[in-house]
Amino acid sequence: MIRHSAPTLTEEEIQACADVMRSGHIAQGVQVEAFEQECAAYLGRRFGIAVNSGTNALILALEILEISRGSRVAMPSYVCAALATAVLQCGAVPVLCDCRQQDHNMDPHRVPPDIPVIAVHLFGAPAPLPQNPLLIEDIAQAIGAPVGKTGKVSIVSFYATKLLTTGEGGMLFTDDDALAQAARDLRDYDNREHFRLRHNFKMTDLQAAIGRAQLRKLDVFIKRRREIAQRFTEAFAELPLELPHAENHVYARYVVGLDQRDELQQHLSRFKIEAKRPVYRPLHHYHLDPHAECPNAERAHRRLLSLPIYPSLKDEEVEQIIQAVRSFF
Repeated sequence: MIRHSAPTLTEEEIQACADVMRSGHIAQGVQVEAFEQECAAYLGRRFGIAVNSGTNALILALEILEISRGSRVAMPSYVCAALATAVLQCGAVPVLCDCRQQDHNMDPHRVPPDIPVIAVHLFGAPAPLPQNPLLIEDIAQAIGAPVGKTGKVSIVSFYATKLLTTGEGGMLFTDDDALAQAARDLRDYDNREHFRLRHNFKMTDLQAAIGRAQLRKLDVFIKRRREIAQRFTEAFAELPLELPHAENHVYARYVVGLDQRDELQQHLSRFKIEAKRPVYRPLHHYHLDPHAECPNAERAHRRLLSLPIYPSLKDEEVEQIIQAVRSFF
């Protein structure tokens, strides 16, 4: 079976974990601090604050920006449930916005003015960003692209299927000293002079050691993703498929569109190729915003299919995918 997604792990990550275990310090420590500094430098931001998931990085972002209970927060409907989860955890109210047909990113013209916005760079395609002083950039699928420096705060996920992984994990980025200090304070509740509600969102040194090894290879990973994407695009150019196209795309997902999406998915399964809906269900299906009108998100949900694309995919597996897709037509 060719899996839909898989982490690219080598002896380097194994050795990094072994070194941490031999050190006797496996919780948050020097590896986390180094990983924060290296990720912030890679992204071009002053501060990185490592946490145990991308969702929790988003919760921290909302809290340090003082998004109060009952506040409205704009976000795309065509996105995973993590965004709505974080907003609702903070007692805020999701305002769901439709996506654009060309890249499935949130349409900035559909974003209401004067409310906080979470903008996602979906599938690795840099999104057009609304002008907003309380902009949070979600770069979980686009780290490595020229993104993540516009928002007051940016967040990333290091889940197993992301562009680089720590198994589970995430990070918050900002250039603001006060916001960075607030995020670090809220990340951990221990050893404090004064009590307030804080979290246990810490990343471990084991995770950070994996992440540091992954970060050193991120540009190589993206180069390989782009090579595979180019092969797909050339092979599928004459087929009746909508193909991804965006400047500076890093191809966290290679997503095609067609009316016979389910049939193509079943066809690929018979060839032992796992393909998936890239977004399991758009957020407006959960009735989180009674005023949401999202026809483009509805169309994307009906038509889009994500094909396997990751650095450890072998050339012969890429060719198997190409031939299986072509045989469907």
